[in-house]
Amino acid sequence: MTIVRPPDFEELVHVYGSPKAAIEHLIESGFTPEQIEWKLGIPYYLIRLFTAGFQPKNPTPLSEVVKVYERLAVIRSKKGKETELTKFFQTEGLSLEMKARLALGLISEENLKVGPGIIEKAVCLATGEPPRRVKEMLIDYGEHGEVAYLLTKPREAKLTVEEVYEAIKLLPNLAKIMERILEISSLLRVSTPEEAKYVIRLILGDLKLGYYQGTVIRAAAKAYGVTPELIEGACAMLGITEGIMLASEGELALSAVKLRPGQFLKPQLAHLYEPDKVEYPVLAELKYDGSRLELHKWGTQAWLFSRRAVEKSQTLPEIAEIVKGFNAHSCIVDSEVVAVDERGNFLPFQYLLERTVPRELTKEELEERKKVKLTIRAFDILYLNGRELTDLPLSERRKYLLEIVPAEYLAEGRQCKNEVELMKFYEEALNKGMEGILVKNLNSTYETGQRTHTWLKLKPERDTIDCTMVKTLYGKGRRAGFYSSFLLAVRDPKEKKLYTIGKVSNLPEDVMEVLRDVIEQTKVSEDGEGVFVKPSVVVEATYQEVQETDEYTSGYALRVPKIVRFRPDKKVEEIDSLEKLSKLYEMQYERFPAK
Repeated sequence: MTIVRPPDFEELVHVYGSPKAAIEHLIESGFTPEQIEWKLGIPYYLIRLFTAGFQPKNPTPLSEVVKVYERLAVIRSKKGKETELTKFFQTEGLSLEMKARLALGLISEENLKVGPGIIEKAVCLATGEPPRRVKEMLIDYGEHGEVAYLLTKPREAKLTVEEVYEAIKLLPNLAKIMERILEISSLLRVSTPEEAKYVIRLILGDLKLGYYQGTVIRAAAKAYGVTPELIEGACAMLGITEGIMLASEGELALSAVKLRPGQFLKPQLAHLYEPDKVEYPVLAELKYDGSRLELHKWGTQAWLFSRRAVEKSQTLPEIAEIVKGFNAHSCIVDSEVVAVDERGNFLPFQYLLERTVPRELTKEELEERKKVKLTIRAFDILYLNGRELTDLPLSERRKYLLEIVPAEYLAEGRQCKNEVELMKFYEEALNKGMEGILVKNLNSTYETGQRTHTWLKLKPERDTIDCTMVKTLYGKGRRAGFYSSFLLAVRDPKEKKLYTIGKVSNLPEDVMEVLRDVIEQTKVSEDGEGVFVKPSVVVEATYQEVQETDEYTSGYALRVPKIVRFRPDKKVEEIDSLEKLSKLYEMQYERFPAK
């Protein structure tokens, strides 16, 4: 009887001509990426890369970049870090885009769909360490990259910059959480300890090397012999990576980056209202329950850009027609797009979402969506008939805006001479069902891509969540061993269970003192992370956003939660439900409804 040995991967590569072709053959034969990794020992990230069409071209080892990172880590002065980054930009072997993104620690502008929970699971899978051990080390060392470094065994450096770079960019395309865990763990399994540290930091978007974007811009300017101000200007127009990439083409190319219709401009953003930042008189405008839309016109052409630079003229054709009717040959106008009913009354934001989901549409889908009517409310103008207006004061820009945009499409606003008039306008806005108001300095220029105090947003706080504390967590690093934050939870009345929703920290010291006594009295058990307590303290918490996550048992996380007040008048049985949290997630600003 003859036993037939299945071919190994090297034989398949020989037969099919390349690793990519061999992988494609295996996939077509019915093998999953997981089975290929298990049977043939090929790293999961490479299988995914080859399946996505990856063609290796650059053999530069990741260890060379890691050496640069390690030198930056020990250099104390800003000037020294700038010099080291300048040398990095002057090295050969990597594209300028790669060098810029590696220096910034920003491989992709997309949400990678990877949080601390996924990283911890990937580290466990790659190193064979139990979750408890990883969590204990996080408490001691306070940082995921450092934990990966300590748990990774020494080995020969094999990873290339290109492999890691492309694997990280691929993460948002992996639909399942387990696929992301497998990809990250497979990268760690072939990393040296030093490489593992920075693979994790690059995925989390924080190199922890003590410098910021300005240092990278100055380094690029020095490397390519151009002035930093020109790069900063290009970055404001094109984005940070694109602006730096243009530095290699010289000052002439950077100077040629001008504001022009058809080219997205990062919008100015507003800070939260602070009374002492207001300089009267001001322009107060209604804050609509809509979405930012930058309107561009050149002759008979119109472009519509979302806040994230997505061009939407095909999905919002009626808005494009409005823009084509502006009284100008060319212009760039800042606005808000809003949903309205048959009578022109404003509709809540979720109606707008039915028209703005960013994907290609069939003609039938587009017609169905048109049942939700849209309009705009324009509030600023940045460019008019060949002239940039961003350096003009708002009072002057406003005059040009009134000349070219029909009155029915203008944001409603009023000049206020003092706080009494401002608060009156604010109350009127809330009575009309608006989100609030924007308060703008009439002498201010338009600062592209900046969040400034010349624009202030005044609106009521978001809905609050009544929740309970279920665990107190020890601090990390210098605060190791001390209570530092509290795990919050909401309830499911049907299952009679509590589900965690996030951690709150930075409480005043006097509050911490009171809570320490409560913790000691209600302590149930303890683990390496902290102390479990009997749910008894009810708090009212506010937040910036509700996010989906696998980190907490509810499936959601409160982003930047803050305790508004303690609720001794409420019992744990009266706290908010998981159902309410789910509804808040669906209806919040710029979120698509959960399916």
